Amino acid sequence: MSGRDILSSRLLLRTLLVSTVLASGTSAWAQSVATTAQPQTDPAEIIVTAQKRSENLQRVPLNIQALTAKKLEDLQVRNFADYVAYLPSTSYTTGTTGTPGNASASFRGVVTDGGLYLSGTLPTVGTYLDEQPITSVVGTVDIHVYDIARVEALAGPQGTLYGASSEAGTIRIISNKPDPHKASGSYDLELNKIFRGGVGGQAEGYFNLPIVKDRIALRTVAWYDHTGGYIDNVLRSRRFPTSGIVQTNSSTVKDNANDVDIYGLRAQLGIDLDDNWTVTPSVNYQKSRWNGSFMSDDTKVGELKTAHYFPEYGRDEFIQAGGTITGKVADLDVTYAGYYMDRRRADQNDYADYGYFYDLVAGSGSGVVNNAGQLIDPSQVNRNHAHLTKHSQELRVATPSQNHIRAVAGLFFQRQTQLDENDYLTPGFADRLSIPGRPGQVWLTLENRVDRDYAIFGQADFDVTDKLTLTGGARGYKFKNSLVGFYGVNTTYYGTGVRQCLGRAAGGGPYGYGLAVVPGTPCTNLGVLNADGSISPKFSKGSGVTWRANATYRFTPDNMVWITASTGFRPGGINRDPGTAPFGADKLTNYEIGTKNSFLDRRLTLNADIFQEDWKNVQVTYQPPGGGGVALIGNVGKARSRGIEGDFSYRAHSGFTVSGSAAYIDAKLLSPFILYGAVTAPAGSRLPLTPRFKGNLIGRYEWIVGNANKAHVQLAGAYIGRRNPVVVQRDLIKTGTLPAYFTLEASAGLTFGNSRFEIYGRNLTDARGQQTRAARCNINYCGPSSADPIGEVYRVYIQPRTVGIRFGQKF
Repeated sequence: MSGRDILSSRLLLRTLLVSTVLASGTSAWAQSVATTAQPQTDPAEIIVTAQKRSENLQRVPLNIQALTAKKLEDLQVRNFADYVAYLPSTSYTTGTTGTPGNASASFRGVVTDGGLYLSGTLPTVGTYLDEQPITSVVGTVDIHVYDIARVEALAGPQGTLYGASSEAGTIRIISNKPDPHKASGSYDLELNKIFRGGVGGQAEGYFNLPIVKDRIALRTVAWYDHTGGYIDNVLRSRRFPTSGIVQTNSSTVKDNANDVDIYGLRAQLGIDLDDNWTVTPSVNYQKSRWNGSFMSDDTKVGELKTAHYFPEYGRDEFIQAGGTITGKVADLDVTYAGYYMDRRRADQNDYADYGYFYDLVAGSGSGVVNNAGQLIDPSQVNRNHAHLTKHSQELRVATPSQNHIRAVAGLFFQRQTQLDENDYLTPGFADRLSIPGRPGQVWLTLENRVDRDYAIFGQADFDVTDKLTLTGGARGYKFKNSLVGFYGVNTTYYGTGVRQCLGRAAGGGPYGYGLAVVPGTPCTNLGVLNADGSISPKFSKGSGVTWRANATYRFTPDNMVWITASTGFRPGGINRDPGTAPFGADKLTNYEIGTKNSFLDRRLTLNADIFQEDWKNVQVTYQPPGGGGVALIGNVGKARSRGIEGDFSYRAHSGFTVSGSAAYIDAKLLSPFILYGAVTAPAGSRLPLTPRFKGNLIGRYEWIVGNANKAHVQLAGAYIGRRNPVVVQRDLIKTGTLPAYFTLEASAGLTFGNSRFEIYGRNLTDARGQQTRAARCNINYCGPSSADPIGEVYRVYIQPRTVGIRFGQKF
């Protein structure tokens, strides 16, 4: 272990000691007013559905972290970033801009870059809301966490039961289901303040209503969450080298500019048709709106500050509708899940750095003129529009769980579409230089992407003896992905855009450059020109088999070991540069040995595993030489991740509970990344975004006050080690590394009758935890260079110190 990792262990131990001392200090007083202590949920009794059937968490032979409804509430979890902090094998990125609802997770270091490109790679981790995958190329939907039964995190390839989106792992968000037996409800109100930032708050609640007693019930959940801003857009001016024009941002200056509003609704109808069959239709809706930039320009204007010149804002809206049917045919459990999701995302971002640095380094400002031929401010504003749909269906059957031979088998189909528009505009830009039909637009990407996945899967458990169980499974898959549309500029610049229009010689289309397959484009330059003059999308397709083999030995009902070998894959796809070949699927092979144990009448649980994962044909996003190219994707090199993970929980009779989890991961390249004949990342380079050490420790003390009132205090500490934001070494030199950080959260509260009151503090250490570092354009231009040794490399930080109060009632 490095010195930093040793320090991290000490910090976590200090958190535990503080929790213990706090519990001990209050114990004597509590005994004078307490009756029986109220322990937390027994970890040995948590039921999960990770293997498509209900099972005790401690009997599932794989690394799975489960955050129960109580744990989610205790830890003040409300979004993706909150629960990932307590999943030791999981890392995530919010993309280079850090805007909400744009996160992508990774397990055990299986990731190569932090960019979420519109025509890029699919994620290596699948995120599910109940039975539907909700991941996409632009990240997963960030579901507001309220009235959630649990969050399950499955580390390692889940290619047998979950498929293409789960090469490195799976995250499952399981909502509470309607209860036809009794009415119930709850609401919670919160007010909070960010240290040297804005004021926020939220209101959320649910109501469960039986419609036909013991048969039909409706459960509805609603929420509104306002997060105050903490990034200031400060005054700044700069002069363009070529034109001498002075640019200022006086019109956009604002303190705490990056506030966020999220509101949503979830409704589920539970219908018990008889004693065997249940239908659960549901609708989920959520909309997020934000303002300002989430990037901090530390080197130029200061920490938690930026100086952007154009207004910045965005929205992310999705609706999911579908349902699940469960029942029995003979003694087989049958499940059908069919869902449809529609997601629309739009934002505007400042892209002024591009115009300034390209002018500074290459003098590009000389070509930015208006209709009169006069030089103008070459700054750009970036506008993005994405419309995504996802239709998925799964049918599976399972044999009774008490059988000596148990099996799950099924069919899966998914079709997802993505229509992306990516606009870069310079106000006043000459019409003759603009994208045809789009005055002022320097660059346009407007493409239609369709991803199709088909699978047949099965997994079986065989109890050889009362102690030994063998498990085997396989998934046959097929994918077919397509891309068609336009990208690039007018005929003036580079070799992209209109110059590459398919069928240009024959003319036609709205501007005489050829057919425009995607509405709104001047022509089509990404596709296939057929002999009859028509244009078809470019396709990437493939098929194969992933598998899992496992042996589990139970020494006692509470102590077991397992050994697993499993594989996963990620589909290939199309590069948007017509001259670049499609990229193929990459594959991951996992080996692990683990143990799960319960002691002291199940008041103590200890789980651990060691693993090695071999990653081949790794998909890498890279920037080609020169400043005018687009990001491309290729299959290069091999990588390996190995490490150890563990978690524990202890419930004392006094009402004190301590739990924690940690992971040590060594993820690196086994062979160099060689692009354009050059080594861009040598063998031995660390894979990005994943720390060698990550861990958390939680201490909670609960006691009874008076006859029935329950009080609690809690401390939770989380440590994330140093990480690299990118894998390409020349870029890493310019960005620098992401420092390690430690956060501490505390809460204290009282439950009296049906009411509860709590005060809390989040990130009490006020850590400047960095999620990513990146420049706004090609880092060879916008990053440090001979023209500007500092450049403009931004940080995206976690939320600063926040304190708040909560009040709620159950009925």
